This record gives sequence, structure tokens and C-alpha cells, in this order.
Amino acid sequence: MKISEDSLVKCEPIFQCFVHEMGIVNDFGKDIFFTIGVKPSLYSETMRVLNHYASDRARSAYCMLVNGMVWDAEIIVRSFYEAVAKSLFLATAIQERREALLEEYWEVLPAIFDHEGADRAEIAEKLARRHGNKDDERVLAHLRNSTIFNLDRVGNRKFRSEVKQRWSFSGIVSLLSGSNKSHNRIAFIDTLFHGYGMSSHLLHASPKAMDLMEDRVTRGSDLKLLEVSHVTRILSDILHLSAFSFHQVQIATIAKLPLPSVIKESLERFSEIVRPFREEFARSQDGFYGKYES
Repeated sequence: MKISEDSLVKCEPIFQCFVHEMGIVNDFGKDIFFTIGVKPSLYSETMRVLNHYASDRARSAYCMLVNGMVWDAEIIVRSFYEAVAKSLFLATAIQERREALLEEYWEVLPAIFDHEGADRAEIAEKLARRHGNKDDERVLAHLRNSTIFNLDRVGNRKFRSEVKQRWSFSGIVSLLSGSNKSHNRIAFIDTLFHGYGMSSHLLHASPKAMDLMEDRVTRGSDLKLLEVSHVTRILSDILHLSAFSFHQVQIATIAKLPLPSVIKESLERFSEIVRPFREEFARSQDGFYGKYES
């Protein structure tokens, strides 16, 4: 399902502004990682690759949006959220906790995934062998090659579950939104659960996703306003979370500095561009919400 051509035309100034401001935010990130003032470490490099991954997913979501594929963009944004959350998880960790987290990310999690992947590959390998597909059989068998993959079972089931949960989006956000001694708290980070949850419904083709599809096709005169507002929300999330993630890395690796004025101004410019579009849609919904307000 694509948004209308009229809505895409209306989004053009929003797209142009986003590209410009996202470029400024990404330059901020490059300055942090490449003029860090100290020799790059596993800690800084891990956050760098996570933010680079998030930036690539942001670019993919943008490509979907300019082609009107707003639901596909939502699905890609889910992986953007995942990368940002993991970067924040590391950036907010106290000094004494960082080494253990890096070991979990680069050693423990891969070992868990290697073993799980080998078990799943074995099933597919049997099917390939049954149908005489030698090439697929070779590839799948290779995933159980203990000289390349770590096939030793790591810990017990409870331990593996705890590690995976700790690094999951829900696990990270829940931890950072509460009080704990291992990480600096991020106020209101749990508001991310809403957007992430909606993206997850679309990814999993849940009945909620079908509700969203139905709502969109049964809209009336407010359809185009909704489509444009949807685009602005996704781009605003990407821009603001990218800036916030880079700023947390700056605090973790350089010093507890305020958000640079150039980034504040960039975020404010984008907010000013999208404000009238979002306001117009909000006013179109006053009648609907008025029915439920006392």
C-alpha cells in the first residue's frame, strides 16, 4: 500500500529539509568517532558500527518514504530502533560494566546464535539432501562446521535467555528507563515502546497490522493529511534519535558536554517545517476526539 502522489508532492519540502538536517547530524557523529582525541577502542568502535548500521537503516527507510511505501519504512525503522537502543545501552553503561557488555555482544551472543543457527541449519540440510540439492546441502552443512563456528552450548537455558533478553530492545529500554547502578537512566526512553510496538505489528503481520491497513483504506477527506503526518512522524523519530544517540556517545567517550547548538538548531528547523502539517492533521481529528471528551 502506497500513499498518494498528491501526498508525496506535499511531502517534498519535508524530504528536502530532512536530507539537509540529517547530513548535519551525521557529520556530528563522524566528528565524534574520527576526532575522538583518543585511540579508538573496542568500546568506541562498537558504538560506531551500531550507529553506522542505524544510519544505513535510516537511509533505507527514507528511500521507502520517497517512494510512498510508508508501511515498509515502518518495518525498517524497527531495526533502526534496535541499533540505537544497543548503542545507548553501551553509551550509558558505567565504566566498570563496559568490558563485560562488550564480551557479551561480541563473544557470548555470537556463540549462542551460532549454536541455534546450526540446529536450524541441520533441519534444512536434511531437506536439501532429500531433494538431492547438493549445493544447498553443502552450504547448510558448513553452518555446522565447528572449526569456524562456536558450536559449544553456552551456559544453561536460563543463562542464554537472560543474555538475549538483556540485549533485546524491550530489555534495554526497560533497564534504561528505571533506576539501576550499572547504567545512567534515560528519562522517558520507554516512550519508544509505542513506535517500536506499532512497527513490530507490521513486521509480524499481526491482526493489529490488519487494523491499521483497514483504517487507512477507510479514511475520508483526512486521508492525505494523515499520510503526510505519518511521514513526518517517521522522519522526526529518525532525526531526533540519531542526534540523541550520537550525543550519548559523545558523553560516554569524550566528556559530559551539552548538545551542540548546531544540532539543536538543526532539530528546531525540522520541527518548524513539519509543525504546520502535523497541526493541520490534528485539527482534522478534533471532531472525532470530541465525541469521546467530556
